[in-house]
Amino acid sequence: MKKEIKRKAILSGSLSLSALLFACGGAGDVTSDSPYATVTGTVTTSSTGSLSTTGIPVGNVELSFIAAVAIDNGKLVYTADDIDNNGNFNLKLKEGLDYAFILFDLNKKPKLIVRDADGNAIKINGDGSIDISVSDSDGDGNPDTVSINVSGSMSLENNPDLEDNDDDYYPDSIENLNAGGSVNPDYDEDGDGIFDGIEDKDGDGYIDGHEDSNLNDIPDVYEDDDKDGLPNYLDDSDGDGYPDHIDDDDSDGYKYEMKGMVSNVDSTAGTFTISYNGTDYNVSVTDSTVCEINDIYYTGMDCMSHLTDGAYVELKTNDDITTTTDISAVKFEIEDEDYEDHTYDSYRFEIYGIAKNIDPENGTFYLEWNGMELQVSVSAETKCEISDDNYHWGSECLTYLPENTCIELKTPDDVYNYDGTAPVTAIEFEVSDDCRVSY
Repeated sequence: MKKEIKRKAILSGSLSLSALLFACGGAGDVTSDSPYATVTGTVTTSSTGSLSTTGIPVGNVELSFIAAVAIDNGKLVYTADDIDNNGNFNLKLKEGLDYAFILFDLNKKPKLIVRDADGNAIKINGDGSIDISVSDSDGDGNPDTVSINVSGSMSLENNPDLEDNDDDYYPDSIENLNAGGSVNPDYDEDGDGIFDGIEDKDGDGYIDGHEDSNLNDIPDVYEDDDKDGLPNYLDDSDGDGYPDHIDDDDSDGYKYEMKGMVSNVDSTAGTFTISYNGTDYNVSVTDSTVCEINDIYYTGMDCMSHLTDGAYVELKTNDDITTTTDISAVKFEIEDEDYEDHTYDSYRFEIYGIAKNIDPENGTFYLEWNGMELQVSVSAETKCEISDDNYHWGSECLTYLPENTCIELKTPDDVYNYDGTAPVTAIEFEVSDDCRVSY
């Protein structure tokens, strides 16, 4: 079941090309008619001295990276690129948003928010360019004065949501944004003090997760082999919400699903504890485990390096959680503990099938699944999503559900041993494009 505001998106870019990161939403909409604008720019300095191979020297600081951050429907969106030795950068920004620009030094520490007397934000209405001139006016070794010129479909704006009143070089409004359940703000999910958009922990010269595997100077995240308007990394041929490149094997049958608080994270051993329904389960991560943390996908042990104690996760496993507390994670994702009702008891089975014989008056329908027809009952607590982000409850779900529609159904009842004596209970269901026999 999708989160109520959810469009799965990942990073992009390399340290030698434009680097995009959409921490929430939007990248799934990238098509030939893209809602994103190309923004080029140059950082110059009025200070004396020559350009550095690692950035633009201002006082004692070499400005080496630039990031653009915005708030989109209450969610954080940010994009970053390196500043080359000619002072140039290249960004891809969502149109219609106001962005605050932040300059970082060679050590990836923020040093200045780009703002002048004409505004603290740049509205992106389409492609354009930005010239940023920086100086150290008081001679203390740190950049402190900026002038900005914009051209093309952009304008300087005053946006109080992007003010930096505490002078830490991050807009105040983004510092408390935290949709992932971590104790850290969304722009620094691992809490190491480095802006996520410019991290390169493995030292391969690419922003983490954005390698160029075929060495064609196009980051993998931009490749679109099937020419469907979606980059390869967003292709999801089986429609299960997980991109194909990390979801090679989708034949793992049904899964038990639980939601709970994480503790005892051991990134070396690849284990953690999840507390669910009053029981602590010991979870192991395998090479095939897929995770989604703050709308970014990882696999295997990479999941552990981004998981922190106190996170609230939805976890799927093939191990019977009614008989064992030692389980392996098939998939898990961080969620907001208060985001939706987590009071549903026990595990759930997830199946896909065709809804038929819909009877809103009696709160029942039949699901054609796996060569059989399951009778399904709907209660007042049943939640459904009939169209994107359009939710209903109870018998109203059946009023809006069309006949012969493919749905994904969650139930606590063992559908694999269904004997037809009683209907299975629908906890949640949603209309789906995928009618596989099992999930």
